[in-house]
Amino acid sequence: MGARIEQGTVNAFEMRGRIIARIVKLFIGGRMATRKKTVLLQYGASVIVFGLALLFTHLLWPLLEPTATTLFFAAIVIAAFYGGLGPGLLVSVLSTHAIDYYFVPPFHGMELSVSNVVRAGVFMLVATMTSWLNASRKRLMEEIEERDREREKFLTQISRFNDELQIKVAAATQELSTANNALLQTQQRLARSERMAVVGQMAASLAHEIGTPLNAVSGHMELLAANQPGHADTQRRIQIINKQLDFIVSIVRSLLEWTHERRMVLQPTDLNALVRELLSLVAPTLDKHAITVAVTLEPNLPPLYADRDGLQQVFLNLINNSVDAMSQGGQIEITTRLDRHARVAELVFRDSGTGIDPRALDHLFEPMWTTKDSGSGFGLAIAHEIMVEHGGQIEAIGGQQQGAAFRLTLPLPSTNVVASAQSEEVMTDVA
Repeated sequence: MGARIEQGTVNAFEMRGRIIARIVKLFIGGRMATRKKTVLLQYGASVIVFGLALLFTHLLWPLLEPTATTLFFAAIVIAAFYGGLGPGLLVSVLSTHAIDYYFVPPFHGMELSVSNVVRAGVFMLVATMTSWLNASRKRLMEEIEERDREREKFLTQISRFNDELQIKVAAATQELSTANNALLQTQQRLARSERMAVVGQMAASLAHEIGTPLNAVSGHMELLAANQPGHADTQRRIQIINKQLDFIVSIVRSLLEWTHERRMVLQPTDLNALVRELLSLVAPTLDKHAITVAVTLEPNLPPLYADRDGLQQVFLNLINNSVDAMSQGGQIEITTRLDRHARVAELVFRDSGTGIDPRALDHLFEPMWTTKDSGSGFGLAIAHEIMVEHGGQIEAIGGQQQGAAFRLTLPLPSTNVVASAQSEEVMTDVA
């Protein structure tokens, strides 16, 4: 059994060796056949060039007599230049004999005289040197062409390596930029969390410490106003005090809303209908401040899954900011748009107010940061949190020539979510 295995292994190695030898033989044979074919073509072309020189010398002999070497030298140069030294020498030998036989007396014969031998020897020597020089020139040009090809190949490789390097550098740069952005966002979230922790402690403390005294002060102010109904100056001062009390209460309420974790109730929401409902709600305030509204609503906007109360709070905050920025009246533009490629619904609020300082753009959504004299600094921070909870975003549009502009984006519902919601509605109707 072991002998059979060894014999089979030997046979396999022998067969593999025969196949490799045959492939090498075919390859070398093909190279040699190609080279032989090229050499035969070169020598054949040289003989043809010699024949043409002989023919034209015969035809032009009355004009060329007594010198018959001009066209033969041209044939030697051409044969050596295009064929190399071998074809050039062949044409030199043929030309020497042809000149002696056809163009040197006695014609159509060869006389071995000293003068003929010297003349033929000189011609052969000159022809050989001419062939060698042209063959050398041919080899030099072939080497130059080969070097040019190598250079082009080398430059192509360098260009390809350079392109690959640029792609790798761009990818590494993009990766580094992504990592830096992720790190920056992580640091911002950490800073926001720390601020929320501080604000939560402050809110709890303020709600407990300020709530009871505020209620007592508010109750006494109501009694005082009821006891002095006809005293105008007293009523004016009571109104000022009540206004400041309301401002303190609003700040405490904002603090509590910011730190209190809201529970969103997602339901199919018509964004256009929500905008129209908002405008009906704020219409008296806008009329009071001489503010007009221009609305452009996307008619094909599909329903979104959103928390209506949360979105209404975001919209109200933007409207209130616009009203505060247009004390002398102005215009608010509200536009909805559908971006099917990004699969988002877009809502743009734009006003003609005082605008936003470019230096403030990076801080708009930070808690406890405001440019208003009487602002709490929580409105846009709460709006930002609500939009993030919806999987969307809110951003200030920079570069406005007049007023401020905010872009809000909300993701479109997926097909699976819509189908699931529709099935739930059908089951509810059946029940």
